[in-house]
Amino acid sequence: MLILGVMLGGALGALTRYLVTNGVQGALQGTGFAGFPLATLLVNVAGSFLLAFVTELGLRGLVSPAARVAVGTGFLGALTTFSTFELESQLLIRDGELVRAGTYVMANLAVGYLAILAGRAAALRLAGAP
Repeated sequence: MLILGVMLGGALGALTRYLVTNGVQGALQGTGFAGFPLATLLVNVAGSFLLAFVTELGLRGLVSPAARVAVGTGFLGALTTFSTFELESQLLIRDGELVRAGTYVMANLAVGYLAILAGRAAALRLAGAP
C-alpha cells in the first residue's frame, strides 16, 4: 500500500508541476520575466513549505508515516526538482544572464529556506505546540 501511495503521489506531483509550469510560463510570455524560470522557483518554494509542514505534523503524530511518505517522497518529490533548478541556472549563465541567474539561485535558496521555517511554524501552530 505504501508503494501505491508513493506512485499515486508522484503522478499527482508530476502533473501539478506540469500544469504550474505551463500556466506560469504562459502567463509570463510577452513580459520582461518571460526568460525567468519562475515556475520552478514557485514549485520549489511551495514544496519546501509543504515538506516542512507535513514532516512536522508527522513528528507530532498528526500525519501517518504512510501519508508522510506518499506526500513527501511521492507528491513533493515529483513536484519539486533540484536538477531543473541547476540546469535553468546554468542556462541563464550560459546565455550571459548573470543577474537573472544570481537572482534565481538566491531566491530559490533564501525563499525556499523561509518556506521551510514557515511550514514548520504553521504545523506547530496547527498542532498546538509552542
